Amino acid sequence: MSFDASVQLRCDAAESLEQLNTAYVAAFGTNMTISDSYRSYAGQVACRRTKGWLCAAPGTSNHGTGVAIDFGGGIESFGTKQFAWMKANAGQFSWEHPSWAERGGSKPEAWHWEYVG
Repeated sequence: MSFDASVQLRCDAAESLEQLNTAYVAAFGTNMTISDSYRSYAGQVACRRTKGWLCAAPGTSNHGTGVAIDFGGGIESFGTKQFAWMKANAGQFSWEHPSWAERGGSKPEAWHWEYVG
């Protein structure tokens, strides 16, 4: 990613995230903050070991397929202007906040978004 070299995604998801970030910069004047992206299987195991239920069972995470992002910078919290902007705009770039991750979902995670393109 041009704005964060540590981010790893599937190619189509990466291209879409670049476009989403451009729109985000136009709205907020700063790049998006990414706290997690692709996780290898070993990374998924480590995540589950250190974060417990916050990480999917190894081998089942969309982070392992390169189509999931965990955001910071305000997007990680329900009720912020950044999260509201994402809800209103991310779909135009084929990113969605899964229903299970919604405030009333089975595992509320404001920070977790998935590429569905």
